[in-house]
Amino acid sequence: MSDVVRVLVVDDSAYMRVVLRDMLQSEEGMSVLGTAKDGLEAIAKVKSLKPDVVLLDIQMPKMDGLATLQRIMKECPTRVVMLSAMNKVDVQLPLRALEMGAVDFIPKPSGPVSIDIVRFKKAIADLVRNASLAQIDVLKRMRGPIPMRHLQEAAPPAACAETKAVVIAASTGGPRSLEAVFAALPKKIRASIMIVQHLPAEFSPSFAKRLDAANGPRVVLAIDGTVIEPGTAYLAPGGFHLRVEMKNRKGVVAKLDEGTPVQFVKPSANVLFESAAMCYGDRLLGVVMTGMGSDGAQGAKVIRAAGGRVIVQDEESSVIFGMAKAVITENAADEVVPLEKIPQKIIEFIEG
Repeated sequence: MSDVVRVLVVDDSAYMRVVLRDMLQSEEGMSVLGTAKDGLEAIAKVKSLKPDVVLLDIQMPKMDGLATLQRIMKECPTRVVMLSAMNKVDVQLPLRALEMGAVDFIPKPSGPVSIDIVRFKKAIADLVRNASLAQIDVLKRMRGPIPMRHLQEAAPPAACAETKAVVIAASTGGPRSLEAVFAALPKKIRASIMIVQHLPAEFSPSFAKRLDAANGPRVVLAIDGTVIEPGTAYLAPGGFHLRVEMKNRKGVVAKLDEGTPVQFVKPSANVLFESAAMCYGDRLLGVVMTGMGSDGAQGAKVIRAAGGRVIVQDEESSVIFGMAKAVITENAADEVVPLEKIPQKIIEFIEG
């Protein structure tokens, strides 16, 4: 792929096509090859123009975005970023798009025709650039069932054994990968789990429910003041940093922080990892998975300095090998493993 990211914009609104085209075209290192008004036209143009990234609206006539995505991934696999109007679209649809091979999704700020979308120009351009780095072969593999062996329930705890904890960070490619991990983990697990997945706030509740439905450990959306308990996983809600603190009478407690983004993200894995290291020390395992950027790398160093362990997902199974690579670059990874081995490594740490 060249240094210039070549984009196809697909939206049934003529206004949105013009605005998105002009926004992206004005960005350095980005070229809009063309636009399409519906799914059928989009498929034809993907085949003829061969863009690096398709920006695809979910709501369209003739063939909606999900059906179009399915055809694109089957006939001419391409990196696709979905556009979704949150005031009309079921929040499950963008998550469903990720299952079908989309790299990521962008909520339209004010409906199908978002006049104010220009305010989000930089965020959209950055997301499209990030999407251009996604590994198409991994996206194709993740459209089908991910081969994961469901693990048996953890062994009974040793007498007086202290509870361990696992903190997990993921971004681009994370929702599907996390679902696979949780589907493989046993329902009863002798550890607390805390998760940072970079997602817009409006999708956090539905994603927590999807993880909870994976038939692994119980998953809930983290709430300020909640006591962190073994056997439960807590998802950081979008728009909040998740920290944990040690309270003498209650034990470890979740704290939600509306502070400024850290390394442009909120929630930040670094914030969670560093606070968890203070609470759990050598009883903490950090897991850094697929995703763009370096969130989690500094936190991984803090976990290891406190005596904990860190594992990262390997390049071959990552949609984008960014966050995990950053941990490796900082010499903060104890082990690099493929996606299918992450659940076993978590159990080995808990039972070790």
